[in-house]
Amino acid sequence: MKTIKAILATAACVALVATASAQNFTAAKVGIVEENGVTTLSYPQTTLTINMVVEKSTTVAGPYARYAQKYLGSRAPLTDKVSYAIVETAISATDTAPAPTAPTFDEGSEVVSLRGTDEEFPKVMPDRISVTEVPLETAAAEAAKTIYQLRKARIDLVLGNVGENVYGAGLKAALDEIDRLEQEYLELFLGKQVVTRIVKSVAVVPEKSKTKYILCRFSEQSGIEPANNLSAQPIVLELMPSGQIPTEELTLKSERDTRYAVPFRIADNVVCRLSDSRGTLIEVELPIFQYGKVVEIVNTQKR
Repeated sequence: MKTIKAILATAACVALVATASAQNFTAAKVGIVEENGVTTLSYPQTTLTINMVVEKSTTVAGPYARYAQKYLGSRAPLTDKVSYAIVETAISATDTAPAPTAPTFDEGSEVVSLRGTDEEFPKVMPDRISVTEVPLETAAAEAAKTIYQLRKARIDLVLGNVGENVYGAGLKAALDEIDRLEQEYLELFLGKQVVTRIVKSVAVVPEKSKTKYILCRFSEQSGIEPANNLSAQPIVLELMPSGQIPTEELTLKSERDTRYAVPFRIADNVVCRLSDSRGTLIEVELPIFQYGKVVEIVNTQKR
């Protein structure tokens, strides 16, 4: 599975066959395809790839969350929660053979931030050292007391107040274990949290007669949803062709011209805007063949 960085690096590459000119335009030769004795022209097409990085934040509330402010001086989430946000987008164009126009999805994911795990807390708390039942607040107070004792033990070790024979690898191992225990107790108050970044890649082959596509939908509660899920907000790709295709510096074949000419399709530079209900996510200008035009360029090196 590609990592997010690899996917975005691939998205940044634009592999279009271009002809050099003083004016900025992209052209590709019209291909001739022979199949079953039938000769047809194959026109170059552009595929757009839209990458959306969605950040998923999962929070599992700790059993002592309501006492975090009282004993630790910190606010903590009181309920479990999952939320999504689109944090990064990219649009790229590649020159491809004809393909279906329906959006196709691919995805990958990686954990980018972790505090504990996104699993539920065990039924027996890690601070439970007696069979005697105690009120929840009393247990929280004891857990907070242990946290402060661990912090004091860390300071004493670092300053050499205790453990005079603990040094080097032994000191590091002791400090690591104190860190682990403190984190375990802190989770009882502050909960567990995992932030995961998910890449959603959508491939679209634009049609000349269509300039707006609902690629998918998005919800802060469930993330990326299919385009037919009307309960979520649409993610819209809008294509705005310039309609200005420069051909002044090309030697075009006229109706009476008998010279040898080669058919080319010249792409139009199209503004591609991706937006959701709150506004524009990204806007770039890319050459797209489907909105361009086909011209016959005279080859002066042949008859």
